[in-house]
Amino acid sequence: MKHQKLHKISIMAILGLEKSFIERNYTFLNCKIENGILYCYGSYQPCEFSVKYDYRIKYNGLSKPNVQIRSPKIGYDDNIHMYPNDNSLCLFHSSDLVWSSKSHLFDTIIPWTHEWFVFYEIYKITGKWEHPFVPHINGEKKDV
Repeated sequence: MKHQKLHKISIMAILGLEKSFIERNYTFLNCKIENGILYCYGSYQPCEFSVKYDYRIKYNGLSKPNVQIRSPKIGYDDNIHMYPNDNSLCLFHSSDLVWSSKSHLFDTIIPWTHEWFVFYEIYKITGKWEHPFVPHINGEKKDV
């Protein structure tokens, strides 16, 4: 019981620290901790001619963060680096950009999310994902 209580406190400390880092670096994001989960809501418009993307980051302090586009609705497509089970964004892979338990959202996930929107805008024009990536097959990554 004592170990569980310490573990819960440390997770809440991690989430509080992440929330603090984000609020200090991204004033346009609205963050809250609810039921042991950090939620951050924001918008990003890659350029003046693109749409504004509303997104949500969900992070429990243990697992990799989950980033979903709230609007506009973007359907799953293997070519645009989303996961088919929940349409969350595929932002990193162990062969290039890496997320670990020592990473912080403010200097990894948030910039990577904004970069994803830039490359999505390019994809809408060219029909090709121009950023280096690990190919997907029906939502599963395959080695190249």
